[in-house]
Amino acid sequence: MPQTVNAPARRAKRRSIRWWKPDEPRLPRRTVASAAITTSVGLAMLVAMGALAHQTVLVPPLAATMAIVTATPDSPLAQPRHVIGGHMLSCLVCFAVLALGWHGPWAAAVACGVACGLVLVLKAAHPPAMATAVMIMLTSPPADRFVPLLAAGAVLLVVVQMVSARLQRGVYPTSWW
Repeated sequence: MPQTVNAPARRAKRRSIRWWKPDEPRLPRRTVASAAITTSVGLAMLVAMGALAHQTVLVPPLAATMAIVTATPDSPLAQPRHVIGGHMLSCLVCFAVLALGWHGPWAAAVACGVACGLVLVLKAAHPPAMATAVMIMLTSPPADRFVPLLAAGAVLLVVVQMVSARLQRGVYPTSWW
């Protein structure tokens, strides 16, 4: 005689199987292709700029920025205020912490927390900027070379997405401030 499983147990089992299958609609192939191409172009330009300045440490946090900007261009986190402001505010906090003579992983944790609070208060939250904070604290780059490169990199990624959106007859940014 087969065992019967009660309805609540079946629903629980069904939910546990579906945890990996999001209920989000699939993005159109054109959107996926555009995001992939725009990300590659933006990062290639960033790598070239970094190579010229002998400073490639920016690639990881700005790669995350590019993914957010191309995959979710309507998101508040992808808007220029958040992208440029988030990275620059995090940078400001970190160089202030470095000026106090603190560096290393413990200082990175403190600087990242302070930077996170600052960008939230100033409404310029951008999660990849926290990676920028950690990179600065762990590598202690010279500010005179790093800050302009970071600013140029953040602006470059915003401009690349603007061009991509225009080519597709889309709108980016949806807001500047």
